[in-house]
Amino acid sequence: MTFQVSTSIDLLNSALCAYLAVRLYRAHQQDPVSRTLRNFFFTYASLTLAYVFLFVPRVFASQQELFLSISFAFGSFAFLVASSFFGRIVLEFIRPKWAKPFIAFYHSLAVICLVWSLFDRALPVVDSTTGITQWNVPFGVGILSGFLLLIVLIPGIVLFFNRGIHTHDNHIVRVRSFTIGIGAMLLTLTAITFYLANSETLAIIGDLLSIGALLTIFLGVIYHRPRSLPPLPTKQSAV
Repeated sequence: MTFQVSTSIDLLNSALCAYLAVRLYRAHQQDPVSRTLRNFFFTYASLTLAYVFLFVPRVFASQQELFLSISFAFGSFAFLVASSFFGRIVLEFIRPKWAKPFIAFYHSLAVICLVWSLFDRALPVVDSTTGITQWNVPFGVGILSGFLLLIVLIPGIVLFFNRGIHTHDNHIVRVRSFTIGIGAMLLTLTAITFYLANSETLAIIGDLLSIGALLTIFLGVIYHRPRSLPPLPTKQSAV
């Protein structure tokens, strides 16, 4: 059992996403009508699973290339599921009626990407000296996966920055929008380096960007949200 640089970062990300998912779940319990909180909870829950798929094989079977590549395929699928919920958030702001069809269509494409990844597998290399993992994702798989991520992240960046720029009378919404937009930008850079990295330097940059992106988006979501809401009024019995 070995812990290495990339593995440790993915372990940290899985723990971080699990903690943030719990925080978002509790926030949604306090505000059950918020679809945004619900979808962000599913986003971080899916990210938790994705990072578990990435770090567990490298801890227990770091030299088993087949095991690593199959686990990577399922981890990448979980990333796409997470991005689908982020895309749903974007659509519920601009085209609410498109949200459900989008989820079904996007998930079908994610399944196609998963099957492709299982047949045209990544060739992961774990550098025993630096502890950095290069996944060496096949070009076609990397392009499709990256495209699916970008078609939700880029509209998300535009949406949240646009809300931040044009919201002048609500400081909280303005800060939330800009913060989530910045986090989405960092997540876009993470996705690009994750699937297209061809050097250890880019691989470790992508690993580190992921931590900042996940924290930034979460901070934007929970900015100035009350930890608890006042209790609902109850009808008093007639005396």
